[in-house]
Amino acid sequence: MEANKTYNVILCGAGFISNIHASTLKQLKNINIVAIVDPNQDAARNLAKQFNIPHTFTGIQEALNTIEFDAAHILAPPNHHYSLTHALLSHGKHVLVEKPLAETAAECDELVLLAKQKGATLAVNQNFIFHPALLKAKALLAEGKIGPVKSVKLDYEMPLRQLDAGQYGHWMFSKPVNILLEQAVHPISQLFSLFGLPRGDTQCRASQPTALTAQRPFIKRLDIMGELNIPYHFSFAMGQDFPVWQMKVIGEDGVLNIDFINNQLSCQTRSRFLPALDIAVSATRQASSICYQGLKQLFQYSTAIAGLTSSKDPFSSSMKASMVHFYQALDQQVTPVHSGDFGHKIISFCHTLAQQGFPELLHPLPAETPTDALFEDEGKFDVLVIGGTGFIGRQVIKQLQAENYSIGVMARNINALPSLFHQPGITLLKGNVRDSKAVNRAISKATYVINLAHGGGSGSWQEIYDAMVGSAETVANACLQHKVERLVHVGSIASLYLGDTDTITSETPPDPQPELRADYSRAKALADELLLTKYPQLDFVLLRPGVVIGEGGLINHTGVGFFNNCQHFIGWNRGNNALPFVLVEDVANATVAALTAKNAKGKALNLVGDVRLNAKEYVSLLRNQLERPYQFTSQPTEWLYAQELGKWAVKRIAGRKTPMPALRDLRSRAMTASFDNTTEKTLLNWQPTADKQDFIQRAIAVHKPETTAQKEPTS
Repeated sequence: MEANKTYNVILCGAGFISNIHASTLKQLKNINIVAIVDPNQDAARNLAKQFNIPHTFTGIQEALNTIEFDAAHILAPPNHHYSLTHALLSHGKHVLVEKPLAETAAECDELVLLAKQKGATLAVNQNFIFHPALLKAKALLAEGKIGPVKSVKLDYEMPLRQLDAGQYGHWMFSKPVNILLEQAVHPISQLFSLFGLPRGDTQCRASQPTALTAQRPFIKRLDIMGELNIPYHFSFAMGQDFPVWQMKVIGEDGVLNIDFINNQLSCQTRSRFLPALDIAVSATRQASSICYQGLKQLFQYSTAIAGLTSSKDPFSSSMKASMVHFYQALDQQVTPVHSGDFGHKIISFCHTLAQQGFPELLHPLPAETPTDALFEDEGKFDVLVIGGTGFIGRQVIKQLQAENYSIGVMARNINALPSLFHQPGITLLKGNVRDSKAVNRAISKATYVINLAHGGGSGSWQEIYDAMVGSAETVANACLQHKVERLVHVGSIASLYLGDTDTITSETPPDPQPELRADYSRAKALADELLLTKYPQLDFVLLRPGVVIGEGGLINHTGVGFFNNCQHFIGWNRGNNALPFVLVEDVANATVAALTAKNAKGKALNLVGDVRLNAKEYVSLLRNQLERPYQFTSQPTEWLYAQELGKWAVKRIAGRKTPMPALRDLRSRAMTASFDNTTEKTLLNWQPTADKQDFIQRAIAVHKPETTAQKEPTS
């Protein structure tokens, strides 16, 4: 059942989640999206164009003054939830807020009260209370499948991409409690939905504390025990490699096991047989049920890929169910199950857990450097590093410091940077490499420029081109205008064609057929071509690092293979050819050397190390050094291409517009070419690590937990 009345809706926020809300609402009858509200008008217009939405506005007040609408979805970062929701409720608008409802219990209380005063419906998109497996569990419990429930255990131990990537500027890391408001609200909402609100005392134990930066402590694990309608035990942990999200409900007459990751549910009950036979019968029943559910999901996935049905994965299903329920509640003038009051109770509980689990971390933290704009009073510096807060950038900063350069670091997000960036001689500048004004201002203060930024583009080819090639052009033009002594542009060997057995040298041009490459490689090739052909008057050096690995980087580098998960490396080929590995420290040394290398002007130099393992050797070393069950899957490139063609054909038959895969691109990813780095060593006076054991220690063994556990994170 969907809404009967027609609702005009605005989306407040044009970030990642907005695409999901827009695509879901477009599937619902009687729902019209009439506007996107976001200060970033480029993002707002792109979303509006994609979904044929008539209006975009920079702020809520502009939307309220200009158009009529009934409801709003709040999709902005959580620190804006309160103000946006308050403004809308004040005008009597119905509001569905992405979790969390607000940052504090007091803010939640005020919003709930305001909604009641204005006669507006306030709900929180706790979509996982509509998870298909949870809904099935509710039905089984309601029919008494396992008898009276005695207790429940919930394990939520999940990876966290932003934590692994060192993106500590994210809101969830700004206060210790925020990780609960961002992540723990999912499993907590499920507990409350099934078994009611907390009763009596709650016991909470925190463990695995760490410091993301000097100003940002972080708790990786909480273990919680208490009473709902029944006793519960809740285990919460972030930054895990293997995702576990499971609930075990124990009843008088059986056990219900819910696996939310795999969308599977199994019920263990007694049979009519004697114990010896009962064991076999029960095991067969559970195995058959899980097998059936797995095959059903495979069928649903296949039909969705073929365009025969809409997606029925748990996330999509729960998002749709949450929105449908919200608009049904508006129709029927009833309180939705994910009401503002429900969201309020969850936020209050999260703060209770924080007070009990880590009270010592809740005192006000030292203020961080303000980052609202470029600093007005920064002076000049020797070297501007654009995009200097990432994996390679951090090592470049260290090398520049070692050589006593004064440094400017320009990046899109300079919040929550480690102590490396808060030392004398370093100036932080907030700016996007795609913003020509910010780029020009930063470069005007520099003698040398190192460009490590790729522009951050995603989506269509035009967006990627504008981000990667356009930003390279912006930087080059600014360097010319301000007469910098040298630009060091750091690209990638992805710009080259590496699918033959030829030897690659500094004279090898970018791939002459970039249109047959994936968008990233294509853009890299065009950016290289731009610098090499259109800027003869500019003093620049183009560096192309190989497969860069080492401390602070990822072990599952796509130069080795692609990944269905964190354990299996799916090879681009059989994995027997030497790969162009290079240590991140060696890349940093070469980058700094390129600033003043006399004979390197206008050269394109490939930064490839002297220790060149093949893919099989690399994965084997990972397995042995890190004591993890990593596996490499060997296959001919042609077989991989056949698989990609099959996927492409299914999508085309389903009417989806997708580019045909190119065998040339897959062959280049396999990197069967060899490299001669004699010129690079000579021009840069560069000697990359040649000792294999030293290389293994710095590239692989450095990732052992005992090696990094006590170190301050470097990103």
